[in-house]
Amino acid sequence: MKEGVKYAGGLLLTALLFAWVLRGTDLGIVWRQIRAASPWALVGCAALNFGHNLFRVWRWQALLKPTRAGVGFRAAFVAVVVGYLTTWVVPGRLGELVRPLLLSSREGVPLGPCIGTVVADRLLDAATIAALFAVGSLTTPLAGPAAQHADLLRHGSLVLVGCAIAGLLGMLVLAHASPAMAAWLERGPRPLRWLARIAAEVSHGATALARPRLAALVILNSLAAWLAIALGTWLGIRAVGADLAFGAVLVILPMLALGVALPTPGGAGGYHGAMKVGLVAFGIAESAAVSAGLLIHVVITVPILITGCVLLWTEGISWREVRASAAGMRRLGARGAPASVVENAS
Repeated sequence: MKEGVKYAGGLLLTALLFAWVLRGTDLGIVWRQIRAASPWALVGCAALNFGHNLFRVWRWQALLKPTRAGVGFRAAFVAVVVGYLTTWVVPGRLGELVRPLLLSSREGVPLGPCIGTVVADRLLDAATIAALFAVGSLTTPLAGPAAQHADLLRHGSLVLVGCAIAGLLGMLVLAHASPAMAAWLERGPRPLRWLARIAAEVSHGATALARPRLAALVILNSLAAWLAIALGTWLGIRAVGADLAFGAVLVILPMLALGVALPTPGGAGGYHGAMKVGLVAFGIAESAAVSAGLLIHVVITVPILITGCVLLWTEGISWREVRASAAGMRRLGARGAPASVVENAS
């Protein structure tokens, strides 16, 4: 019943968001723009948005090296795509948990650091998005309503970069101090000891950033992944005839990322609303903004749904296994887990 309520809530939120996105829009114009959209630009949009997962997998492999060297590309790719499939199908961003849980259960990667790499992964995404946003806002003339908030946008991007970097540094400091901290907290009450062990395990997911070569790989793959997404999004916007500078796409990237993060199946509704607000702020007509959001969301989602279902079949993964892997969450905070983590990392 709880799962049904969550799903119903996600669908209701999707419906409300779509009602807001489509309100006041001439659907006849939207349909004509969709029919006239450039198929080659949409193919490029789909290829770049799906292809960015290559850089995401390579980044994840680099983050995993201090914990478990030699995690294969195929295993990581399967976990990433199945995680996205779960996110696209089920409300609540559950794919963010499915990805590390699936890799941990199938490849024997220690669970705490594996989850920590995903936490570091998302902090790196935030830092990269904010950095590209800063570049876009500094190099692109802001038009329409966006120009009225130029200074706020630029200062906000710097704050976002700082917060993400602070989070990554905090994970590194916690990983370095975890043995001494764990010994001190072991004298405290049981809930505090449990939380301390979880923090110690998860924090080891960022230790790759303390190694210059791995840190360089992580940063380069982060930039490549988000530049591919930005370029693919720009092609999708141009496909419907909207004249938008590439730098403007960098400015609206954070908004699109927040739209996808809403707890709806596949970010439906949230992504479309973010696209509409972002494009209209740059002077793009509402009909073109809605058309772009609808088309880009489809060409982003369909390849993941098809590839994810194929991987479930070829890899012999059942939804029962995906759900059962969540039972591994109970191992977090078990006594002695941090020691095993340190041993694996060395």
